[in-house]
Amino acid sequence: MIVKLKLFILNCISCWHKLFLRRKGFAFGAGCFVDGAPDIRTTKGSKIILKDNVTLISNPRHNPLLEHPMTFRTLTPDAIIELQSNCGISGSRLVCCNRITIGEYTIIGPGTLIYDSEGHSYDKEIGWSGRSVRTGRPISIGNKCFIGARCIILSGVTIGDNCVIAAGSVITQDIPAGHKASGNPATITPLPKILGGVGKKARK
Repeated sequence: MIVKLKLFILNCISCWHKLFLRRKGFAFGAGCFVDGAPDIRTTKGSKIILKDNVTLISNPRHNPLLEHPMTFRTLTPDAIIELQSNCGISGSRLVCCNRITIGEYTIIGPGTLIYDSEGHSYDKEIGWSGRSVRTGRPISIGNKCFIGARCIILSGVTIGDNCVIAAGSVITQDIPAGHKASGNPATITPLPKILGGVGKKARK
């Protein structure tokens, strides 16, 4: 009885958060769950799309590593953030100028930054501009990936299906399906087939 009551309360809170997010331009599929209030700043015309059964965690009671709420930023009217069905993200930042796509059943740990812009521009006379660039290259993360806490995934990167990104890794290049990336700069190694990988002999 107590468990059912707690679930009922959590679902009511989730519905309240989703109502607020819809007013910010979010589009929800069926069965999405939002625990805690995300930090949202959007540009008019941009889109944030959550397909069925997406989970967003901004409440530290559900993850002891969580240091800040889910953060969504769209910096241009054409920006699109799309989370496919059954993916789950805890306390990470998604900052989008172009497009960020996260695949089905992918899990992303807290503190991860996914940013599709180059950041700042360089001028020969003044050096690095203090204003951030509002252009970027799309980021695509495949299905059934596991991305550990405090990773950084940068502009133009494609991560294939069934990949593992180790905690704290910095991803600046494409990761083939069925591989693990770890470190800064990240090194790429094949995952065993039991983890959805390609096996040890697939990459030389």
